[in-house]
Amino acid sequence: MGCATGIVGILVPRILILYGWATDPTAWSSAFSSQLWPILGFVFLPWTTFFFVIFSNASAGFDLFRLLIMAVAVMADLGTWGIGGLATRKQVSNYRS
Repeated sequence: MGCATGIVGILVPRILILYGWATDPTAWSSAFSSQLWPILGFVFLPWTTFFFVIFSNASAGFDLFRLLIMAVAVMADLGTWGIGGLATRKQVSNYRS
């Protein structure tokens, strides 16, 4: 089950980013001043990048609710990176002893 969660956590946000960029490239170019940030976001923090583009183009700006969603997106990205270590911690600790 951990493997399926990891695969979903890796693929789904990147597919959403590619779909969002393909359907509305002007929103993506207006959200970032450089092409480097969306590329780095695609590789390292895809959920955060996706929600940043959605919220940066909104007329209301960043309010408390949107900042909360951004915090959850950062935690989801960090959780995707750390799920492999969490899932195998017992196996690694048994291997060392």
